[in-house]
Amino acid sequence: MQKFGAIGLFFAAAVLSGNAYAADAVTDTAPPEAVFTAPAFTWTGFYAGVNAGYAFSGNDRVGFRERGNFLGSIGTLEDNGFLGGAQVGYNYQINNFVLGLEADFQGGDISDSISGPLGRVNFDAHSKIDWFGTVRPRLGYAFDRTMIYGTGGLAYGNVKYSISDSIGNAASESKTRAGWVAGAGIEHAFTDHLTAKLEYQYINFGTHTVGNDFISTDATSDFHSVRVGLNYKF
Repeated sequence: MQKFGAIGLFFAAAVLSGNAYAADAVTDTAPPEAVFTAPAFTWTGFYAGVNAGYAFSGNDRVGFRERGNFLGSIGTLEDNGFLGGAQVGYNYQINNFVLGLEADFQGGDISDSISGPLGRVNFDAHSKIDWFGTVRPRLGYAFDRTMIYGTGGLAYGNVKYSISDSIGNAASESKTRAGWVAGAGIEHAFTDHLTAKLEYQYINFGTHTVGNDFISTDATSDFHSVRVGLNYKF
């Protein structure tokens, strides 16, 4: 009887240890819980938005000619004023680099006037830009949701110019002119769809002659601008 009792105790211990091993095996091989992570932000995609800013410090030196004879300069037209408009564009991100193309259209009141004497004759000059637009590639570097970029390309706009003197000679023109733009900026994505930017641009519409055989000057319509903008990324 003692022999059979010992055998029984042996089998009972074996069964208990086997159950414990099986429980450990089930615990050790259980699959880990799934971990979900939000996808990384990308700048790739179309966007559209609005902007507003200020133009300042053009540098158009006004030198008058009468009947072909250069008389001298009366100073500098420094166009300035507020501007606002809208932009559309597309970005494509490759690693940290962002390639893009943007077009914008602005309205504003960017103007200046100047007057002064040359000899015994007084001269006046006025310039004004009512609207302008640009078409520009952009090249940026993204630090996740913040991007710095440079930009440059085509600029076009309506340039108004008028000149006159105190003895009755006068000339004026209002034409759409093409030029160039260059600038840089920083843009930050507050959400996956809403971004804001701060941008600097220099715009130059080139040098052209305004006037007639009696009075004329070389006009160089240019200005700097700083603007802020909001974009919605689709």
